[in-house]
Amino acid sequence: MKKLLSIVSAIVMTFLLCACGQNVSATEPEGNRTAPDMAQLESAKQETESEEYNTRSEQNELSMKETSPITLTIGDIVLHGYLNDSIPAQSLISQLPLTVTLNDSDNDFCGGSLDIEYTESDVQSGYKNGDLAFWTPANNFVIFVDDEENFADIGNLVILGKITKSQEVLDALEGTIDVTIANTANSSVFADETEVQTDSVENNTVAEETNVNEITEMDRIENPTITSETEVAEVRVKITVGETELIAVMEDNATTQAIIEQMPMTLSMMDLYEREMCYRYGAYALPTDNLRSDGYAVGDIAYWAPGGSLVILYKQNGEQFERQHLGHIDSGVEIFESTGDVDVTFELVTD
Repeated sequence: MKKLLSIVSAIVMTFLLCACGQNVSATEPEGNRTAPDMAQLESAKQETESEEYNTRSEQNELSMKETSPITLTIGDIVLHGYLNDSIPAQSLISQLPLTVTLNDSDNDFCGGSLDIEYTESDVQSGYKNGDLAFWTPANNFVIFVDDEENFADIGNLVILGKITKSQEVLDALEGTIDVTIANTANSSVFADETEVQTDSVENNTVAEETNVNEITEMDRIENPTITSETEVAEVRVKITVGETELIAVMEDNATTQAIIEQMPMTLSMMDLYEREMCYRYGAYALPTDNLRSDGYAVGDIAYWAPGGSLVILYKQNGEQFERQHLGHIDSGVEIFESTGDVDVTFELVTD
């Protein structure tokens, strides 16, 4: 028996010594264990940055969200916005144009009685200023204008879209308002907003006989502000970087309209990939209606929907990616090669 106990004791001691040996190797100096961990973290960081950079080249495989531009008319005020691609939003679109009476509720305007198709998966809590929503308990249409910092307290919402006007415009709304919602895929801030008017006395006969769209060349010479419905005026934007001013000629599309509605604005833009300046609104934050996938030119201004990125491309690297083209800067864009991250001001040129 003693011999048996001795053998067992020897085996136990051997096991303990082996276990201690393993513990010794596990208590290596901190630096010896930290170095591989830091290398792994740096590798993971580089991998994340690389994935973000390469995502654009994979956009043909992504499902892009379509949005529908709309206007909300309140008396003489016209607010531009968009409805998203959800089933509830499309349900509303099928009913447009539609007029609803909304009451001022401090942080929002709500009212009306909408017949909106939705499921429980569409219902959420929370909003952002400018959001357009459907409040399910009362079937109300809602425009949220304030207090987004307490958004988590508001529930039973189906987010339908967003107003792209600035916060100042939202703050100016007050009282009970009648809102006409219209699907305006073809509306544009680019068309000359001057209505063609004829003198009620001198031109009454001419007005009856002539279609207002058939404007003669002489009319345009005498009054260059007059345009036909199919003619589009050139829209220019001044882009200011420090003391440098650049001029961009903008394209007519839903994204550009949404951005111009926010001007004048100053954005803190990031210098990315040594080829572009970038400001991120948030994924799919702005409407798109003319996506294309091809190469870019130095000076192009574009919108990359998956990141909600407004970009100014100042250097060429041959990349192709799916985007909405917004406009082009003919000269001076090389200023961004030396600015790094910088505040950039955008203003609509009105003269």
